[in-house]
Amino acid sequence: MRYCTAEEWDNRGQREGGFTEVEMGSLRLVYDAEGDILDVDFRLTGEKPRQGIELHDNVTVWTNAQGTRILRLMFLSYARLLEQPDLRLVKLKELPAQQRAGLLKLLKSDPVKRFLVCVNEKQLRFQVADPGVRVGAAA
Repeated sequence: MRYCTAEEWDNRGQREGGFTEVEMGSLRLVYDAEGDILDVDFRLTGEKPRQGIELHDNVTVWTNAQGTRILRLMFLSYARLLEQPDLRLVKLKELPAQQRAGLLKLLKSDPVKRFLVCVNEKQLRFQVADPGVRVGAAA
């Protein structure tokens, strides 16, 4: 997978209304500058997400029906999340143990870990990562 440069982000996929869309091989990023929302779509086959799971007030993932693959990841207040040293995915703790363990494994795997990095698994602390795309420049 290749990340685009800031210049490529500025010049590719510009949409009206403050939206920027960039497709990079196996994923698609859509950034809404006005709402400061980053939507990352990992679907390779057009498979529809079946289950949305809120991990934090500002972080939600969608999985396939079996819960074995993360198909989509959304960050609200993305620029603010990038400034945080880490955040605790408190809502992950509310899930049944088996589902939580499976989801933790998925969160720590590619390609999700390029956007959400595990800092402390026991405390469910993750850092929102900058995947090399300067979304703020798209505004």
